Amino acid sequence: MKTNGIAEIKKSIKNISQAELAEICVKLARFKKDNKEYLHFLLFESSDPLAYAEDVKESLHNSLTNLNRHPSLKVKELRKHLRHLSRHIRYTSSAEVEITLLIWFADMLVAHAGVRHSNKALYTLFVRQIEKIRKTFPKLHEDLQFDYKQPYDDLLDRSADDISGFNKDQYKL
Repeated sequence: MKTNGIAEIKKSIKNISQAELAEICVKLARFKKDNKEYLHFLLFESSDPLAYAEDVKESLHNSLTNLNRHPSLKVKELRKHLRHLSRHIRYTSSAEVEITLLIWFADMLVAHAGVRHSNKALYTLFVRQIEKIRKTFPKLHEDLQFDYKQPYDDLLDRSADDISGFNKDQYKL
């Protein structure tokens, strides 16, 4: 079965009545949890994406502070939380929200996950987050880059202090 492209779907949506469109949205929300979450964001949270980011932080904070002690289970749990975080970043489509959430997540990794150079999977997960933050910085407006540079530098300083073998100069902006 071949699926129509976005342009064709857009044309078709324009020809549908408002009641039919509402019914289709409700069907989409019932179909998959991601659709329901995205619809919730669009209807209720899209006016203030930074407040939405704070809500996402609150929802993940407790589980990130109470991680499993076993290293492999901890990494598995962190990857699950990262997928959840990435999904919410994708909903907002905002570089500012992405930087905010990624810096917070990397900070939580340093503070609560016990990142060490000897645990390769956990260290790699942390380094990937730092690299994502670096790649997202150019997408921000210059004023916002200046605002987020200080929290990023603080994160690098804490990481260099807490993680042996971490070279913060390698990740400077």
